Amino acid sequence: MGTGRSTYHAGLSAVLALTLAGTAVVQESDGLLERALSSRAKGPDSAAVTVYEIADFQCPYCARFATDLAPRLDEEYVQTGRVQWVFVNLPLHTHSVAWPAAEAALCAGAVGDAFWPMHDRLFMDQDEWAEADDPMAMFVGYAEDLELPGERFLDCMVRDRVATLLLQDVTSVVGAQISGTPTFIIMRGREVVQRLVGIQTVKEWQAVLDGALEG
Repeated sequence: MGTGRSTYHAGLSAVLALTLAGTAVVQESDGLLERALSSRAKGPDSAAVTVYEIADFQCPYCARFATDLAPRLDEEYVQTGRVQWVFVNLPLHTHSVAWPAAEAALCAGAVGDAFWPMHDRLFMDQDEWAEADDPMAMFVGYAEDLELPGERFLDCMVRDRVATLLLQDVTSVVGAQISGTPTFIIMRGREVVQRLVGIQTVKEWQAVLDGALEG
């Protein structure tokens, strides 16, 4: 599970037609940003197809995809090693808690390789934290539930230590003229196979992914 920075940046650059040097991402001495980067990819680097999911943790359609459709696709395509799935953040300015929620997921990946468990919790309980008076306290509680190192998680959040990654994501996505969530870029190697926007059915996803896998 996971991917190195070279695979991630090569794929994302090809998808979004951008130049991501990435040097700022990997210069922290403790490797926190590197761990955050690799944690948000699941499935093997050797997978024939890569899906880039561009999403906002406060987006209700993104939550619907994550809770209703993603588990089926994960079981059928990612866990079988055929697809690698990479999450790319686009916290929309209309969603006031989307940015700290994205930081919570990245910090969970950085301090405990738990990006995806935190991702699942954030989308499952979206209504709860999005309306909370103190969403930070809820994110800390989620981290405790996931048995993450509390001090390191809180330090990551309070000091905005993953802000560099978030800024890179937003700059990259906006530069590629992607403004809606969820958006999905399906690639086979360096070839963009298809771009999907919004919610699709499981059958539609199966058709797309099977077609991409068949080349």
